[in-house]
Order: sequence, then C-alpha cells, then structure tokens
Amino acid sequence: MDTPSFDDRAPIYQQIADRIKNDILSGALAGGEQVMSTNQYASFYRINPATAAKGFHLLIEEGFFCTSDGELACL
Repeated sequence: MDTPSFDDRAPIYQQIADRIKNDILSGALAGGEQVMSTNQYASFYRINPATAAKGFHLLIEEGFFCTSDGELACL
C-alpha cells in the first residue's frame, strides 16, 4: 500500500475506507488476507487511531472486512 495523501474533499476516515476498498476490488488485497490493525494503520500513516477505526468500521458495515479472533481480514 502506498502512503496516501489526504485531502479536504472528504473526511480522512472515508478516504481510508475508499482506499482500502479500491485495494480489495483491484486485487491488491486478497480475500482472507489479514490487514494492519487500526493502531498499526494509525501509526504507519500518522493519524489518530480513532480515525483509522472509523474507516475500518465503515468497511465492516459494508461487508469488505470481517473479524475473526479479534483480527481483521478482507472478504
């Protein structure tokens, strides 16, 4: 995953969700592949963990992520 440059057109959590969703749909992230935790994602991209968690929550609601044993994975 390349480092995103966040802009003012949409909330950062939405940009996170959109970027990961595009990676899933393009095949850059495979089904069942484990993804970074919200804390790892936040640390790597230097954002607030709550912002990362909100973006991940959108992906869970939309069916792109599932949780298993407390870990996130792509569907």
